[in-house]
Amino acid sequence: MEQRTVVRCAEGHLFSTSTFPMQNLGPRRLGPGRLIRCPLCGRLRSSVPADVEALSMGQLARAMRLEAPEFLA
Repeated sequence: MEQRTVVRCAEGHLFSTSTFPMQNLGPRRLGPGRLIRCPLCGRLRSSVPADVEALSMGQLARAMRLEAPEFLA
């Protein structure tokens, strides 16, 4: 089964994605955010992994049902 990551976009929407690479460019890390198209608003947004322990079961279940399109940047 495919592993999914629950993420939160800059607008606060929760959804899941199958790819969330943590890339390094040079000696410094770029940060935890990645550009992902949010399935709720349809816009390209900076998104970060959500703290799943702070989410309710309902929020987590809904986020797992909402899948982001393929990773973009």
